[in-house]
Amino acid sequence: MKESSRTKALGSSIHELSKHIFSGSISPVDLVEDILERIEDLNEELHAYITVMTDSARKEAKKAEADIKEGKYLGPLHGIPVSLKDLIYVRGVRSTSGSRILSDFVPNHDATVVRRLKQVGAIVVGMNNTHEFACGITNINPHYGSSRNPWDPARMSGGSSGGSAVAVSAGMAVGALGTDTSGSIRVPSSLCGLFGLKPTYGRVSKFGVMPLAPSIDHVGPMARTSWDTAALLQAIAGYDMLDESTLDLPVPDYLQIVSESDDKSRKFTLGVPKEYFFDLIDPRVMDVFENCLGEMHACGVSTVPVTLNETRKISDAWKAFRLGESAAVHSSWLKSRRSEYGSDVLAMLERGTKITAVEYITALRYKKELKDAFLKAMKGLDGLIVPTTSISAPMLEETSIDINGRNTEVYIALSRLTTVFNITGLPALNVPAGLVDGSLPIGVQLVGREFDEGLLLSLADMYERSSKISDRMIAPCLSRGNP
Repeated sequence: MKESSRTKALGSSIHELSKHIFSGSISPVDLVEDILERIEDLNEELHAYITVMTDSARKEAKKAEADIKEGKYLGPLHGIPVSLKDLIYVRGVRSTSGSRILSDFVPNHDATVVRRLKQVGAIVVGMNNTHEFACGITNINPHYGSSRNPWDPARMSGGSSGGSAVAVSAGMAVGALGTDTSGSIRVPSSLCGLFGLKPTYGRVSKFGVMPLAPSIDHVGPMARTSWDTAALLQAIAGYDMLDESTLDLPVPDYLQIVSESDDKSRKFTLGVPKEYFFDLIDPRVMDVFENCLGEMHACGVSTVPVTLNETRKISDAWKAFRLGESAAVHSSWLKSRRSEYGSDVLAMLERGTKITAVEYITALRYKKELKDAFLKAMKGLDGLIVPTTSISAPMLEETSIDINGRNTEVYIALSRLTTVFNITGLPALNVPAGLVDGSLPIGVQLVGREFDEGLLLSLADMYERSSKISDRMIAPCLSRGNP
C-alpha cells in the first residue's frame, strides 16, 4: 500500500487521531478514505471484512467533518472509523453472522451498541468476519474465508471476533466491537496484539446482536490502547430497557479514571492463582507472562500468589451453558437447514442437544460457586492476572498442538483460560504482554470484581505507559504495506 498523502495516520490510536480531528489537522473524510483504501488493499489476503460499507462511511465522514467545523464536536469517537463483528446489527446492512443461513439477512434496526456509537459520531466502515455464528475460537470459516493473523498470515487470528481483531491490528479500522462467549474478544486480541475487554455481564446491551449462548454472551471493545478501549466502552456501556440482562447502574467516566492512572501514589496488588491457569501452557508463553509480571512490578504493581478453589467445575459448567444454550438457539435451523452449517459448528451444536436438564441445573450451582471462589481469591486485592491463551497463534491448518508433550486440541489451547470469566460474568481485559519468539503477540488477562472495568483499564494504562507495550505491538504489515 502506498503511503497516504492525506493523513499518514493508519495504525494510530483513537486518542491520537481524535486530537487531530478536533483541531482540524486531520479530516474525517481523508481518514475514512485511507481506511477504505487499506481495506481494499489487504482484505483479499486477511479476510477481516465480510461487508464493507463504503457509501455510508463516506457519507457519515462528510457529515462529521461539517459538524465539527460548525462546533458540534461530539467527543473522541467523532469521525473515527470503527468496525463491527458481523452479528451486531446495523439497520439496512447485511448481517451474515458468518453463516450461509443468514447470508441474505438484512436487519431493520440498529443494535443498541451501534445506535450509541452513532450518537457520539463514530463511523461504521464495515462488518467483520467471524467464526460461523460465533460458534468457534479459530475463525476458520468455510463460507467467507478464514481471517488471517496480520503478524503472520499463515496463522490464525483467533476468534470468534477474529475479523475485528485483524481489522484493528492491520490498520483497517481504528477500533472495533466484538462479542465474547468463551473468550472470543480476548483470544483474538491476545493473538493479534490488542487490548480487548469482556465487560461485566449486564454492563453492555446485547439487543440487536445474534445470540449464541445468551446467559454468557458479552459485547465489548477491541483497540490498540487502554485509553481507546475506555473510549469505546464509554460509548456503549449502560442500562438498556430493550435488554433485560443489563443492570440499571451509573456508568463511570472511564476516560477520567484512565487519565488519573499516572497518579504515582496509587498502588495496585494483583493475585496470581496457583491453580488451573498454569497447568497447561506453552513454556514460551509462560516466559512472556513472567516477563510481563516483571514489567508490572517495575511500574509499581505488586503480585502475590493466591489459592483458587472450585476450578474442577469450570469445564462442566461451560459445556452446559455454551453447548446447551447454543443448541436451543439453533434448534429450529438444526431441523430445517442442517446441511448449511459448517461441519465443526454442526458437530458442536449436536453436542449441545445432548446436554441434560440435570447438567444445566448443576451448572447454575457451579456458576455461583465459581464466582464466589474468584471473589474470595481477590479479597484484599485489586484483581487477578492470568495468561489469556496457553499458546500463541497456531497455523491455519492446525487442529491440535503439542504443549509440554501433551497433544491438545487447538480449541482447548485457545479457550481454556478464558471461559470461566464468561461463566462468572466478571470483567476480564486482555492486555498485550509481549512477543513469543520475538514475532507472535500474546496477552495476559486482568480480572476484576463486577463493574470494575475502570480499575482494570486504569491499571492497564499505567502498565502500558511504563512498558511502552503498544509501541511494540505494531503488526509488520503496518510498516511495510501489504502482508
